[in-house]
Amino acid sequence: MFTHKVAAITVVALIVFLPRAARSDPVVVYDNTAYGTDGNFTSVGLPDGFWPFNIFNANEPMGDQITLAGSERIITEFDLILSSSQSTTLASLTFSIRPFDSNTFTPGDANWTVTLTNIMVDGNTTVKITVPNVEVSDTIVWLAAADSNAAGLATFDPPTVGSSGNWYWDLDPTYGWFPLVFYDFDPADSSPIANFGAKVWAIPEPTVTAVLAVGGLLLTLRRRRGGRPAS
Repeated sequence: MFTHKVAAITVVALIVFLPRAARSDPVVVYDNTAYGTDGNFTSVGLPDGFWPFNIFNANEPMGDQITLAGSERIITEFDLILSSSQSTTLASLTFSIRPFDSNTFTPGDANWTVTLTNIMVDGNTTVKITVPNVEVSDTIVWLAAADSNAAGLATFDPPTVGSSGNWYWDLDPTYGWFPLVFYDFDPADSSPIANFGAKVWAIPEPTVTAVLAVGGLLLTLRRRRGGRPAS
């Protein structure tokens, strides 16, 4: 009588997220905080150095289309530069990050949105927004909205990291998206380029590696003979 014992062959596939050099240390992928611009909008009654939130309607979203530098595309922090003509507190500030849709040439649906409360703005003020590792494309549109005539988005140009066009986006509640530029009707005044102060921090995407671990690759053949032959 022969007895064969064969051990099972076990193949285990492990998906491992390997760390990358910059994974734990966010880097700046966009920076437009070095050069503040003071446009002269006195002929239309607007302050220099920022664009008021209530330029059209209270809580109407507006912001910038920016292209990120480097290869890091998981945003961890967004530094938004606000400014004001006097010390004021925003009851709420709604902020969103959206992809730019190259098919429709408009901002797409929001990747991420947050509403902050009780934000004090006194002159140029940096609002540091913690972003929960949101993955984005190379070109994004960020928007901010609040209810204030005394505070708004600080104007800066040019960016020192990344790039931005010479317009900004406004989301009209009735008519939808508008790309807009600054324009003062007084030819003696100079209108700044329509870019806003912001700095974006990001980390790389994790590297996904498939590790094939072959365990228990053991073929055991034991042959045993014994006992009395059958009669």
